[in-house]
Amino acid sequence: MKRNIKKDSNFEARLVKFAIALFAFSLIAGSVFSSFQEGYDLYKKGKYYEAETVLLKEKEISPKNLDIYAVLGWCYLYTGRYRMAIDISNEGLKLNPNDTRFLSTIGRSYMELKKYKESIDYFQKAITLNPKNPYYYYYLGKIYLDQNKLYYAETAFSASIMIKGDKYSFYSYRGAVYEKMNRLKEAEQDYKKALSLKPSDPRLKQALIDVISKEAEQESKF
Repeated sequence: MKRNIKKDSNFEARLVKFAIALFAFSLIAGSVFSSFQEGYDLYKKGKYYEAETVLLKEKEISPKNLDIYAVLGWCYLYTGRYRMAIDISNEGLKLNPNDTRFLSTIGRSYMELKKYKESIDYFQKAITLNPKNPYYYYYLGKIYLDQNKLYYAETAFSASIMIKGDKYSFYSYRGAVYEKMNRLKEAEQDYKKALSLKPSDPRLKQALIDVISKEAEQESKF
């Protein structure tokens, strides 16, 4: 009887230790999640520097959490710290070379730095891994437009529109390409579509007025 009592007490002691360890782990895990969520919420509110402070602390605690690297990269990107965005994204790529969030952030950063060859390389890698993301084609289109490679730009914007046909900016940029190509009727159609998606944009209204004026001017010459 005494032996059974002793066994029971040892079992109870181990059970208490296990419960304490489990509780401590849940507290740590909960703290990690809530801290990341705090940083992410700050990022979503546009408080990029405050988000950065929270997420850098969280990165020390959870150095393998890919979400932390991704959101930090966006914070750096949206505050114009493009080299830092590239560096943190490269850290993320070391943990997962196929995470397109990092490829996209690096591509966008190089685009802003006007290092177009590097930018194109990263967006092409992202497209290979995720060909159904319309924004990768959209950013390629912007690069080609800036380089005045109009055929490539039109192809890229058309691809983004085929995947997601409800973004006014896709039509607006393709309209600008058509206008440069002197395909004015197609430019007019794209500007009208863009305006139907964002009717309050004064730049789109002006772009439409300008292209209609160009059409009228051309017609008057014949």
